[in-house]
Amino acid sequence: MKKFIVCDIGKKHVIVFCPESREHYTISTEDFKYLDVPELCDGMTIVIEDAHLRSQEENSLAQTYQIDELKLFKEKADSRNIEILCFPQKVTPKTRKIASLEFPDLIDKTDCNDTESIAYYLEKFPHVFNSLKTFKPITLAEHEGSIKHIYEDRDVLTADSNEARNNNYGIKTDYSDEIVKFLKRYSLRLATLLPDDVREFAGLEWNSKKSALKNDPQKYTSDKFKFLYGVVNTIMTPSGKLRVRSDNGLPPYWKYTKKVFFGITPYHMKAGVTASNYKYHKRKAGSVCKKSMSLESKKAIQCVEDVYDIREARNESDKKLRTLWRTIRVMIVDEDRRG
Repeated sequence: MKKFIVCDIGKKHVIVFCPESREHYTISTEDFKYLDVPELCDGMTIVIEDAHLRSQEENSLAQTYQIDELKLFKEKADSRNIEILCFPQKVTPKTRKIASLEFPDLIDKTDCNDTESIAYYLEKFPHVFNSLKTFKPITLAEHEGSIKHIYEDRDVLTADSNEARNNNYGIKTDYSDEIVKFLKRYSLRLATLLPDDVREFAGLEWNSKKSALKNDPQKYTSDKFKFLYGVVNTIMTPSGKLRVRSDNGLPPYWKYTKKVFFGITPYHMKAGVTASNYKYHKRKAGSVCKKSMSLESKKAIQCVEDVYDIREARNESDKKLRTLWRTIRVMIVDEDRRG
């Protein structure tokens, strides 16, 4: 386990939580900038919500330091071999919810509760450290420039998805496009290429003789094709062209697709129609784990072990999606199979 502290940066003060001592400290933003922090030793890790680690622009409330101050902060940390990690701010409410299962008072939103809950979450799920971004001092303009292509690509995909959704993805309608044609022509071949568990995940079931699919792709009447349409749409556009990244003009690989199109990242949680369809209609509704992160639900989580179960089921679904997506990508991009 890393030795770390969690900090919340305010306008005039910084709240510091040290997991080892379970102590909170309040220090000035000036002291923090120079890493004059209680219990912070060389080689440790500082975890801070990502929104606080961008430069202040026009007296913004979430950011405290100017870009030059952030660069100084990073230089001081590097000189002491201190790692600074950015925790996704949108995940913080979930950490309070999880921590409150053992410490009920942590459910309320306060700076102290936020820092302690994040620490609790990282202690219970230490592999999360590997997913946190390393701090790099940037201005707001640089930050917006670095993610501009992500929103552009997602918006184009969403527009294509909405057009298909408004026509029920061609299922039991007169609507057709190159993705519909691809699914009619190649679903049988796709089924032969997938492992059994991934094939079932994709909604491609063999008949009793295993000689054909139960849902005949040629008839294209099953609602299960909606999910496959969404997956293919991240690789090929409805017009039959390869979907390419706007920043480099190349077809994306899984690492980009899972983050930008399917929203499988804590830093971009709202990722459009395709991500919503997968995360809430496929991954959640189709999960064998029916426990809920909503504390108001009748099936609400009761302990951290329940959260482990939810995460395990979610990760299993994501792995199946990855296998399905990569298989379809080979067919379309490498083998040039189109509608």
